[in-house]
Amino acid sequence: MILKSFLLEKNLPLIDNYNLILFYGENIGLKDEFKSNLKKKYNNFEQLVFNQEEILKNEKLLDDQVNNISMFNDNKIIFISEVSDKIASRIDNIIEEPRNHVKLILFSQNLEKKSKIRSVLEKSKKCGVIPCYQDNHRTLTEYTKEKLKSYSGINQEIINLLINNSGLDRKVLFNEIEKIK
Repeated sequence: MILKSFLLEKNLPLIDNYNLILFYGENIGLKDEFKSNLKKKYNNFEQLVFNQEEILKNEKLLDDQVNNISMFNDNKIIFISEVSDKIASRIDNIIEEPRNHVKLILFSQNLEKKSKIRSVLEKSKKCGVIPCYQDNHRTLTEYTKEKLKSYSGINQEIINLLINNSGLDRKVLFNEIEKIK
């Protein structure tokens, strides 16, 4: 199931219905923000972070973590970064037999439409797929207004200056906003 990133930014609980979620695209700042927000949202879950290479080197790692139930936490969230089609076969059995106590969050660079992992997850009603496309001036204006709404004296000229100085890069803009705060 494909979800729109701008809707998810406004309503993060939309992903509660999915145990396997893929974030892909060239907007690194947006993906980092989603990862940070998910870590805060699921702070009572046991959180594990891997990259694809770790899982490919150790064949049992992902299955062990998904099937293993912790004595301290009932729920687990697993973040896997740098995902590509190489890991698709390891994820197939998780799609077929979802575990209610585990959320699997995948982060990838831009994936082609014919990418196996992308097409399988998009067709599944049990999985969420969020494309993170590059920001434009309008989306960054909304983002900046939202982040600085509690500050007085912020006008469109200041917002335009921040956006132009960031080079339309959300990560750079986020750092500039944090300096202002």
